Amino acid sequence: MSKFRTNFDFNRISKEIYQWFPGHMAKGLKKMYENLPNVDAVIEVHDARAPFTGRNLIFRQSVVGNKPYAYVLNKADLTDLKDKDRIISKLSKDGYSPIYFTNLRDSAEKTYRKILPDITSQIESQFRFNRELTTSFHLLVVGVPNVGKSTLINKLRNFHLKKGNAVRVGSEPGITRAVQSKVKINQNPLVYIYDTPGVLEPSFENIETGFKLACLNCVKNHQVNADILADYLLYRLNKSSNFKYVDYYGLNEPSDKIFDVLLDLAM
Repeated sequence: MSKFRTNFDFNRISKEIYQWFPGHMAKGLKKMYENLPNVDAVIEVHDARAPFTGRNLIFRQSVVGNKPYAYVLNKADLTDLKDKDRIISKLSKDGYSPIYFTNLRDSAEKTYRKILPDITSQIESQFRFNRELTTSFHLLVVGVPNVGKSTLINKLRNFHLKKGNAVRVGSEPGITRAVQSKVKINQNPLVYIYDTPGVLEPSFENIETGFKLACLNCVKNHQVNADILADYLLYRLNKSSNFKYVDYYGLNEPSDKIFDVLLDLAM
């Protein structure tokens, strides 16, 4: 067994990944600011496998502010939740609460059903300023790409309104390319929700943030060379002593050399 690396060499990576911020996201962010006076609450959706990575802290502080808020960590079935309490504690200190761990692909999933009653209760307990005389509630859903924002909207609509899907979904980031018109998700009280493009920070805090998001398919894979991305994933697995890939791919032993692993897979 080869000795594993203790660090990953990012010097070979193009610095362009630092500035990955597609035009449709910039337009979407501008549109969201314009819609803020008409928004009563914000639901942020993120990937449970990287609960702290890629969060837009400026958006949380400047856009959401004191508006009623919910933080949804989706795809929780794909991660080990042994540190769930620590995750909740750290996120709550940063203002990310209440927190919901969901698996929206599972038809038996029920946690998401708590979100709408909880957030409407928050709205009703606060003064709504310019929307105080408005009887309907408007929600905004945000987050990084490909974490299940549109799926959540459809699930809320299916359950609370007993209606079919209203928002297109897909397995690739960037499906929702503009702030959509309002989608009705509840009748009493009357609740509408906006779907938005996933919003990433204009520049990543560091290049490893971009790699983590790329591994989770939250940025399009062509932003990073596939072999380098695979090498980074191998590095992370070995660093955390997660050698399940050995049995999964029928390898003889763990390896720190990506091309040796790829060669074994190809044979």
